[in-house]
Amino acid sequence: MTARRVILHITSTEDGEATWQIVGRKVQMESFTDYRSQATAYRLRMDGSTVDIPNGTPGMVFFGEDEERPDLPLVREWVPKHFGLWDAVQAAYWDAVNPLDEPRISSLDHLAYDYSTGAWQASEIREMPATAGPSARRGGER
Repeated sequence: MTARRVILHITSTEDGEATWQIVGRKVQMESFTDYRSQATAYRLRMDGSTVDIPNGTPGMVFFGEDEERPDLPLVREWVPKHFGLWDAVQAAYWDAVNPLDEPRISSLDHLAYDYSTGAWQASEIREMPATAGPSARRGGER
């Protein structure tokens, strides 16, 4: 069986960074880093329970388990204090699926960025050490 290749997006604001992908017509969330948190990294399972990742980057949250990942509305419910980041992810999603002359993400009332990683296998991202990537260079509180 050939592994599914996806384009992952990384959306960031002053407060955090979210890694996500488009699956069908939905945003499927992979991970989130709260730049202001020094809390132990953890995995937030689909049933809402958590599992600590003691060696992970502080402030990092991995979503789901196995191949299951939550959609954006569920993550908004789980982590409501980061509404600005979730608004940026939603804007970036619409910019990807229905682009306008002026990107929606640039019209938000706060600074936000989005870029895609290129075509990587989702499993490649999931297997990366929690200290990899831009979020590893920032501190951040659950």
